[in-house]
Amino acid sequence: MERSWIKTKMPEEALELKKNLRCDMKARRNALTDEEKKHAAANCLSKLKELPEFMNADWIYAYIACRNELETADIISWCLSYGKHVAVPKVQGEIMHFYEITALSDCVPGAFGILEPAGEEKDRITTPGFMLVPGLAFDKNGNRLGYGGGFYDKYLASHEEIITAALGYDFQIVEKVPSEPHDKKMDYLIY
Repeated sequence: MERSWIKTKMPEEALELKKNLRCDMKARRNALTDEEKKHAAANCLSKLKELPEFMNADWIYAYIACRNELETADIISWCLSYGKHVAVPKVQGEIMHFYEITALSDCVPGAFGILEPAGEEKDRITTPGFMLVPGLAFDKNGNRLGYGGGFYDKYLASHEEIITAALGYDFQIVEKVPSEPHDKKMDYLIY
């Protein structure tokens, strides 16, 4: 059953906090060295391998990192070599869909310059699985601050059976992320 996704008006104070968090986290990610980024990504893959829900999932929904997000190329490659099916997002208008890939070379620059599956002939993937979710900040209650487009919240509202794990750097874990009723909480924080 498809659920509608409704955005409510957030208090000015919370909007300002979100704006400041976004700016701060982008600056901190941009200041990371290549070695720090590589180490963090390897650490997250190690932690994912310890999660039974991740290891037992046949389908992994993964984002392709951009703008200094936690890199997922090695995670995607490991999943494919381990025999898992991998689906990555493609934004079409205001909607995000996931399509299976067999290698990162199946992707081309798309919306916002982000790599996405080439072509439109592939079937959309909606099978239950385990989703790796990007973001700018997270709190220990599972709240996530994204970029403000709501693409993941909309997708997860109609795919509640998918287990989610937010991937990020340790500094992205903050005391509190302002949230609204439509914001989807993450099942796991991996950092």
